[in-house]
Amino acid sequence: MAIGVGLRIGRVVSTAVIASNEPGTPDPVVLARDTVLHVDHDGTTSLGEVTRGEEARTIAGFLTRVGDATGITASDGRMYRAEDAMATAIHCLLTECHPLPTFGGMDRDSDPGYAATYPSHWDPVTVATLRAALDYADLRHVDLVSDAQAAAAWYASEISETPGQLVGVFHLDDGGSTVTLVRSGVPAGKAYRTPAKGAASPAAQLATALGSFGWMPSNLEAVVVMGDGLVARDRTHIQEIANSLATKLTVRSLVGPGPEQTAALGAAILAAGFTPARESTKTRIGLPPSYDQTDVLTGGLVRLRELEERRRVPEDEDDEEQLPARSLIAASADPETREAGRTRTVVILAVAVLVLLAVVFAVFL
Repeated sequence: MAIGVGLRIGRVVSTAVIASNEPGTPDPVVLARDTVLHVDHDGTTSLGEVTRGEEARTIAGFLTRVGDATGITASDGRMYRAEDAMATAIHCLLTECHPLPTFGGMDRDSDPGYAATYPSHWDPVTVATLRAALDYADLRHVDLVSDAQAAAAWYASEISETPGQLVGVFHLDDGGSTVTLVRSGVPAGKAYRTPAKGAASPAAQLATALGSFGWMPSNLEAVVVMGDGLVARDRTHIQEIANSLATKLTVRSLVGPGPEQTAALGAAILAAGFTPARESTKTRIGLPPSYDQTDVLTGGLVRLRELEERRRVPEDEDDEEQLPARSLIAASADPETREAGRTRTVVILAVAVLVLLAVVFAVFL
């Protein structure tokens, strides 16, 4: 395939990248939107900007809550599953990408590829939860890759002269930092997550991750530094981290095109059919426009902060409003899951009745 669409739902900014691996085609198309969902009274949803109709509610802060059984609270008090909100955000980004440009392989009617990223420190259960939400939302054609895998693919495609080498990815966000080691496009073991409070230096975090595998900084070809959330607004700070890693570990260290865009671009590169372990410099896809040109904020940060300050479930809401709502674009679970839930309910009720009968019998004896 020659067209790849990469998607990344960030805490503050979400990004879509459309790229082609055909020689001579234009640089990737980049879309950036606030990570705030707007829902009209008729159910129309949009990401990052108010829809044309009358707004009923907004939803934000769902990235860090995927898999949380308590759900998230919309601006009007309704409850939603965070993974459903994230699937809807991906759907909105995809809608904005179409119709796809006609450059590259689209001229030959080849099928485009789609890939979305998730935080590298997520456990398999959380990733599976998002995968299920995407599948039920008719987004089965969207592959999932970690932020670190996507960042390493960007480096292998655009910078590296020797694909398949060990690459470190240092990802800073508002909650802390994540270190992931990637070789030949595959993470080497788990990602190392460090909370922001009392965290060791970036160099120490990376050295610890390397040491757990018996590696040294000299085993690294490079380190890619990324950012997410409000901390990524400070590009100077992100660059300072890259500089400190280069100095202390004596390793090539660089910041991708826009701290929040690197993963989306890497996802588009992977979706276009690039394989880091085998490809060479002959398949360069090209860098996107500058960060300043694509850093599009629509005023959603104020709304985002307001929503995050809300309590998860208002005390004065009735029971019906406190129940997790259905997905914005799909039901809350597939038929098998719903059937399993009903089966569990019947078993629980049966056990409760038996226990009650036993108690009554014991009292009368």
